[in-house]
Order: sequence, then C-alpha cells, then structure tokens
Amino acid sequence: MMMELESNFLSNELQLAPENCKLPSILQQILFDLNSKKSCTITEGTTNMHLKVVKVASDPPAILDHQVPIFTVNVQNFTKEMWDLTTQQVLPFINGFNHVAKIAAEADVESNLVKACVQNLVYYGVVQLIPIFQYSNVYCTTPALQKLSDDAHSQEECLKYVARSESNLPALRDVFNMYCNMTHGTTLKDLCLRLNPYTLKIDEQKLVQYGLLQGYIRRINKIPVHSGNTHGSEPPTAMTLQQHLNGVNSYDEICCLSGLSAAQLDQIVDSDPTVFIIWK
Repeated sequence: MMMELESNFLSNELQLAPENCKLPSILQQILFDLNSKKSCTITEGTTNMHLKVVKVASDPPAILDHQVPIFTVNVQNFTKEMWDLTTQQVLPFINGFNHVAKIAAEADVESNLVKACVQNLVYYGVVQLIPIFQYSNVYCTTPALQKLSDDAHSQEECLKYVARSESNLPALRDVFNMYCNMTHGTTLKDLCLRLNPYTLKIDEQKLVQYGLLQGYIRRINKIPVHSGNTHGSEPPTAMTLQQHLNGVNSYDEICCLSGLSAAQLDQIVDSDPTVFIIWK
C-alpha cells in the first residue's frame, strides 16, 4: 500500500510485460527472508519496507543480577543493524557463563540497561536464563531426561554440544551416566573427581549448560537462613549478611549482592551456628 501511494508501484506493474514485473521477485524475497531470518528489508526506489515476524507473548519476568543469559539461536544469523546500541555493546559479553552483574561491569553499561536488554532478548527467544556455573553446584535430573534415551536427534545434538572436540565425540553412555549421577548431595566437583569427564571427552561446563537448556537437569539451590537466635556476642553473619539470609535468597544472589565468593560465604556460614542451610 505504501509503495502504491508513494510511487504507483502496483499500477505501473500492471502496465509492464510479465517478464519485466518486479512484484514476483519481491514476494519471493519476502517469503524467503521471513522464513529464514524472521525479518526482511525491501528497497524499491526511495521506499524502504522493514518487515519482521513478531511473536506476541507475555512479558518475561524481571531479570536478576545473578542470572546468566545464554544464546538459544545462532547470533551470527542477525546483523548488527538489527540491535540497538546498548544491545550491540552487551552482546559480546553474553557467553553462557557471565551473569548479568558481570556483563554490566565488563561492558561498562548501567546494570538496569543490561537487565532491560536481556529481558528483551528473552522475550524474542534469543537467549535463555540459566544459573551461574560453579563446581560447588548441585544438580538433579528431571523426567525430561528420558527424551535423551529415546530421541536420536536429541542424542546427536547433545553429543556435539558437550564434546570437547567436534571431531572426537563422547559416547552417549558416558554422557547419560554423568547426567544420571547428578543427585542431591553430590556437587559437580565430586562428580568430576569420580567420573573424570576429561578422559570421557566430555566438557562438563557444556554438559551442564545443555542439560539446563533442555530441562534434563535442574539446579538445587543452596539457601542460607538466619535463625534469629544469638548466643552471646552477635555473630559476624548477623552483622553483615543477616538481611539477605531470609530463606529466599540463594547463594548466587547473596554473592552478587555482597561481592563475596561462594567459598567466602561458605566460610562465614559454617562459622556461624545461627545459620542453617536449606536445599531446594
């Protein structure tokens, strides 16, 4: 409609011989680009048309400092011009391991802007949020793991994703065994010491990433809770971290808020008898 109003495009097309018509090729380009890239730009004379397939969905939940964005699509399929300036600055630091607070620091972008950017990427299905990777993490399997044993396509995709080298894939049995050994009370460090994924040609970091993305495993959060009881002098935890030890904040959240490492927080919690741990 816009092209017709501005340049009489359709009216002029009707007067041309079929072999000189531009409309069929334009429609073919639109069909191909929308199917392959979900966006299309058409330029005809002085008229530019920007088309995009948009999925209408509910707003994603608020993004938190400790959450880790990871791409779920090949970002190479998108051109730089498709993103706003903030997103262009943030994208290079999204690698599946950096949490939002770290991305903001490394990209030198205000934290709230990074959160808005990541929330927008989540909305369009470009990224998914997973927990921070640490060897002290505890994971457990979900019923969705059954798909890995039944679906050949999932098996092939999984082996390529978790392999240390694309030319030397691990055995499905070893990958499945590592997932099945992720249980309550077993940290990833314990699992690696016992099964030695390096010799199995498995990248344990990618193994965890893939399991979380596909829903094969879930993180069991470690949540410290202050009992409110004090014995004698006020313990150091009560003075510095008590407001965060409310049974809601996980280790990841507290570490991001306080700037402590998980090991430092462990030391503080272990030395304070008024703090106990909930795993959920």
